[in-house]
Amino acid sequence: MSTFSGLEGHTTTGNVGVAVIPGVGGNLAIQNFETSADVSALSAVLAINGDLSKRTVDLGALPQASGSFSLPFTDDVDISLFNVLVVRSAETPIGEARIA
Repeated sequence: MSTFSGLEGHTTTGNVGVAVIPGVGGNLAIQNFETSADVSALSAVLAINGDLSKRTVDLGALPQASGSFSLPFTDDVDISLFNVLVVRSAETPIGEARIA
């Protein structure tokens, strides 16, 4: 499991783990997620080393603003390349966790 760290002056905490299912895709398990940011428009992307200026994989809106939940991804996502989960509030990155 990896731990979230805050970005852009926001406090973001929680853990993320990954399960990869060959031929199917995978799942990111988010646990104990909390943030000080505006939670009205939270979304997640996978990024190469956390760099949002490079190609990203959009995982869509978070299913809830805090607590524990899952984010699925498809089989064509190379989790070794897209190795950082970035959470955004609107377009502002508010937290990230490296996928272990």
